[in-house]
Amino acid sequence: MNFSKCLVFKFTGIFLIAAFISGIFFSFPKKINALTLQELSSQIAALTDEEEALVEEVITVEANIDITENEITRLTGQISLIETELKDLNEQTSVLQENLEQKRDLLKKRIIYSYKYSHNNVIKMIMTARDINEFASIIYLFKNIMRRDAELLESIRADKESYDRIMRKSQEKKKELEESKTAKQQEQEKLKSNLEKANMLLEKVKLEKTDVARTLAAIKERIAMIQPEGVTLTGEWSMVATAYFAGGGGLNGNGITATGLRARKGIVAVDPRVIRLGTRLYIEGYGVAIAGDTGGWIKGNRVDLCFDTLEECFRYGRRKIYVYLVE
Repeated sequence: MNFSKCLVFKFTGIFLIAAFISGIFFSFPKKINALTLQELSSQIAALTDEEEALVEEVITVEANIDITENEITRLTGQISLIETELKDLNEQTSVLQENLEQKRDLLKKRIIYSYKYSHNNVIKMIMTARDINEFASIIYLFKNIMRRDAELLESIRADKESYDRIMRKSQEKKKELEESKTAKQQEQEKLKSNLEKANMLLEKVKLEKTDVARTLAAIKERIAMIQPEGVTLTGEWSMVATAYFAGGGGLNGNGITATGLRARKGIVAVDPRVIRLGTRLYIEGYGVAIAGDTGGWIKGNRVDLCFDTLEECFRYGRRKIYVYLVE
């Protein structure tokens, strides 16, 4: 008697520990969804739309890259022209500056020479004038020579100022163009980065679309191989199947399932978070079934098939199967 109690307590303890561990393990089961033909087709359509949108984005970005590239080329050309213009202006300004200095030196020398050496000559010319008209002509000639020299100097100075002003404006324009070119180059780099990301997304979508299409084709192929008469299969789950005995009272121990149906062959236990209770199913080698029961151990991608005899349960054992959704 004591031995029996000890054995009962021992098995009870083992069961509780196992239940605790399994409770932790199955507390967050991996959520899986039925791969229905309609859902897969919708997914392919959605991926196609996403692919088309990405292709359009890629084309747009590529066009913008070309536009920006042309703009950078145009700005580079303008900068090059302005640099040539600045070089010419700088050379002209240097020549004008040199001419101005030479004329100033020459005028200075002439004034000094006139003061030192020509003063008496000018006086002699004035004093030997035959009449008042010749006297006025000599004075006018001398003043006119000095005035023309001064005007020439002023002209050279004005030209130099004009060239300096044009050069300043050209330098400002060059700076503005260089800033625009830098901004365009930054925009170009950003566009290229966006293009790279869009192409990567496009490749990812194409791969996803290929994978989904491959999955859809595989399911259609499997359905075609086992298609039973009188029902239409529209999807599948990949599951691990076990068996229970209807005569054993069902999973809840009294022969009545979670949906109120009596446990019998054709009633299977599922996780209602994965397969909704009342769903019609088809299992190869088992037939059409109803998801009509649940169980503490039936979590995630698990299904428990009800059989009428223990022999059938033992023979079925545990196996990986596809559970098909009946339309």
